[in-house]
Amino acid sequence: MLDKIDRSVVIINQVLKYVAATLLLVVAVLIAFDVVMRFVFNKPVIGIAEIVANGIVIIAFLQLSYAVRIGGMLRSDLLFSLLNETGKAVFEIFVSALGALLFGLIAWASWSPMLKAIRTLEFEGHASFQVPVWPVKLIIVSCAILAVINYGMIILQTLINRRPSPDPALGH
Repeated sequence: MLDKIDRSVVIINQVLKYVAATLLLVVAVLIAFDVVMRFVFNKPVIGIAEIVANGIVIIAFLQLSYAVRIGGMLRSDLLFSLLNETGKAVFEIFVSALGALLFGLIAWASWSPMLKAIRTLEFEGHASFQVPVWPVKLIIVSCAILAVINYGMIILQTLINRRPSPDPALGH
């Protein structure tokens, strides 16, 4: 059962990673287009700043769960390499619990603002171009919850003496 749940979480992590990479490419193209329009025609594209600002937050949070799973968050590899197997397990559990607490608090603190943004259809930007705020807030909350789930999987795998692989789909 744990393996099925873990495999599902890994697949979700990978899908979100690829979505983030695609969005990064879109943001890069938008920035390049805006630069060309400013340089060649002296006409900046309205709304690029808002799209890029929100896009960067979305990209960062979409990559969060993958970064957690590969051990790229809240970890000191130098300290980890100095420990014996028991110390490594305790360290892994401790660091994962801290990460779960951090992202659990982010999800908790972001929950009410997310609901308010959805309920009021909150927008940001100036009069000529506005972007909805709720998608960004929804992604922050959902990806923070997914990070907590990933940390929980790492803790469970460590407790049952199965050293968690950074990314089971990659075979590490």
